[in-house]
Amino acid sequence: MNFIFGIILLAMFILALRVIWATCLQLLAMLKISIVAISRYRAQRSSKRSLLVIMPRISHDVDWLAMSESVRQEIHSRNALPNRQVDRLDVELQVKTKTMELIKADIQIAKLQQELEKVRPTVVFQDVDSGKRTKRSKKTTAVMDGDLNKSPSGASITDRSKAWQCASDSG
Repeated sequence: MNFIFGIILLAMFILALRVIWATCLQLLAMLKISIVAISRYRAQRSSKRSLLVIMPRISHDVDWLAMSESVRQEIHSRNALPNRQVDRLDVELQVKTKTMELIKADIQIAKLQQELEKVRPTVVFQDVDSGKRTKRSKKTTAVMDGDLNKSPSGASITDRSKAWQCASDSG
């Protein structure tokens, strides 16, 4: 039994040595690659410092004044064009302003409708209480509701009084 355990321990020891040896070899290879990369980077950097900048030679004569004028005009035209982002933001601002105005108008309309609903029942009750207690015909009610929706004028006031007289006479 001890012999078997001894063989197993020896095999595990050999495996551990092989793993350690392979890891060391990989680390050594990575170290060599990094040293080569660093030396290449240094060589490139030093070569850039030592080289002079050489302008390419133009085969024909260049009119430098015309070229500078064309560049100046191009810069001028780019600066003169309206900025699209500013225009877009301006349009968005106008849209939001108009939307806010519409919302305020809707709120104002709602307030006026609420006030109208508060006033309308009191006007109907006052008209009913002021006259005799008689049955109303459908025609009289329609005339009253139509008159409430319209702005009062001289003709509509006389029509309303005639309608009341007809309703009171028939009842």
